[in-house]
Amino acid sequence: MVNSIMGEKEKVGHRQRLRERFLAGGTEECSDEMLLELLLTFAIGRKDVRPIAQELVQVFGNLEHVLSASADELYKVKGLGQSSIALLKVVDFIKSGTVSAETGLSLPKNGDTNQLQLFEDSPNGPKSKSSFPSSRIKKPEEKSGRSKPQTLVDKPLKSRRPSQVSKTPAAKKSNRRKFQISNGYFLEFDQFARILNALLEHKGAKKINRKFLNEETGLADRQVESLISMGAAMGLIKPGNQVLTPVGLLIAKNDIFIEKMGSLEWLHYVCAGSYRNLFWFEVFNDLLTKESVMTQNDWQDYFRKKLRGQYSDKTIKKHLPKEIRFIVDAYTKRNFSKLEILHMSADDQLYRRRYTSFTPLVLAAMIYDFCTANEAQLSQVGELAVTPGSPAMVFGLDAALFRQQVEGLHDRGWLRYETTHNLDQIRLKPGFSALEFLTAYFEDREPYPNDELGMINYE
Repeated sequence: MVNSIMGEKEKVGHRQRLRERFLAGGTEECSDEMLLELLLTFAIGRKDVRPIAQELVQVFGNLEHVLSASADELYKVKGLGQSSIALLKVVDFIKSGTVSAETGLSLPKNGDTNQLQLFEDSPNGPKSKSSFPSSRIKKPEEKSGRSKPQTLVDKPLKSRRPSQVSKTPAAKKSNRRKFQISNGYFLEFDQFARILNALLEHKGAKKINRKFLNEETGLADRQVESLISMGAAMGLIKPGNQVLTPVGLLIAKNDIFIEKMGSLEWLHYVCAGSYRNLFWFEVFNDLLTKESVMTQNDWQDYFRKKLRGQYSDKTIKKHLPKEIRFIVDAYTKRNFSKLEILHMSADDQLYRRRYTSFTPLVLAAMIYDFCTANEAQLSQVGELAVTPGSPAMVFGLDAALFRQQVEGLHDRGWLRYETTHNLDQIRLKPGFSALEFLTAYFEDREPYPNDELGMINYE
């Protein structure tokens, strides 16, 4: 009884300190997680709301994306109810300055700037104003499934995969798209290795401050911010927390300069296969499938037309050329050039070549990752060959070439390729996982089914 009373007093005291710190003008030091925690205290009583705030940041990426998430998406986060979701959506409505179609109420765009300061675009990039259609998010009482946003590709995207190997249910993944990844910087792997090394040395931390990384690496704050953004796009760093993902830990331990072909194959799959990475995804799943040869300026014109009306003219003019230049540079001058996927001719024409020299273990990891993310133990080869974000699509393989690669994995016993009775499908084998295949690659061994060895410790 005494412990219960003391616990309640401690919660009240913590909430009071949160409010006092905020009102004292410490907003610049407030993390997204802390601001969400403070908001939730007004809707959820007699309960520690910090785990809920942490879960929201993990699922949606940052405060901006949490506030702009739909009510149906928010209902999928354990611990949120009608009151807390209503509060978040009210805050989103207030800071947006938009008109409600139902009430006709509106908020002045030129109000007190200090009042809206908390809701300006985060360092992770501007809020997308895109009207690209996204699929209906299922209601909480329905069976949770894969969300199906549409891309710039004419046909709808049937499935999405996460940007990293994760146990987070697919339905919780945000469909928000990241316009800016590079912030004007190139993907310099030697400097990125400094970030990985610093994170590896503090792998036990739950969150690492960016200022700490400035001091550890000797890099400027803006550059650290950009490298973290790139690391998040590659699925190596958890955005917001600045800590390594399971795959990030593997690569930091075994290939910190990201020079091995298997590492580059996996990261290309993640970067080009993640719907959230707007330009990376659209270049390899749409643009290069429609236009065989184009210049870098042609790429920019292509996206200006596609994005007109979805983002402000200022955003497109300022950031579009930088992001296109970033991708072209990464695949023609940096480590990704080893894959020889993207080429530039003597007259500056860009074109893609199909990639077939896969590292078998890494290709198996891609297939398991993509299929598992879609909650599919069975997948049709022909369907995977035309699904945006799939290993076949991002490496430019048609069904016949992809089928040859799958047959090789079948011969190794890592999956089943079933062809009898007019079947043409992949069946995943129980116990195997994408992370196990990647671990086997870096440890230069055969993969082991987890159900035979028990829980594998990847730390």
